[in-house]
Amino acid sequence: MTAPDDPTRPVGGEAGRPDPAVPRTEAPYSDASRADAPRAESPSAEPARPADAPTGRPATERPAPAEPTPEAPAGGGGKTAGVWIGLILGAIVLVLLLIFVIQNNQTARFDYFSAQFDLPLGVAMLLAAIAGALIMALVGSVRMFQMSWTIRKLRKQQEKIHRATR
Repeated sequence: MTAPDDPTRPVGGEAGRPDPAVPRTEAPYSDASRADAPRAESPSAEPARPADAPTGRPATERPAPAEPTPEAPAGGGGKTAGVWIGLILGAIVLVLLLIFVIQNNQTARFDYFSAQFDLPLGVAMLLAAIAGALIMALVGSVRMFQMSWTIRKLRKQQEKIHRATR
């Protein structure tokens, strides 16, 4: 059984038979206008079917009208929900880092150029991770600056071309 809005459902009564209560608004498909009819210009087209041969679809079937698609509802709660999720995830990461630092409390000696200092191993590893993140942020910022400069240059060229074509 098909749903009332099913595009494969035949319009009218039983499949293949028009409903006498529904007025007909368009002419039935002719052999030349049928979507499944072979094209005359194609060299490998199949021979034309006789009028009484089945076409694979009922004669009264019409394509479904295009319905506007409803907009998807905004999900997730917006910016506030994103901020809360970020805060919760940040708190979880901080708790995990705190556990890491507490469990790795053996003191290690570090030499950096001529400076010598002792730090707990967990703190030293945390500082190294922070330094790596800052270096990556610096590299990413330089790349973003390069792309911004390129975009600005291309927009100026586009404005120049647009003014020249007026």
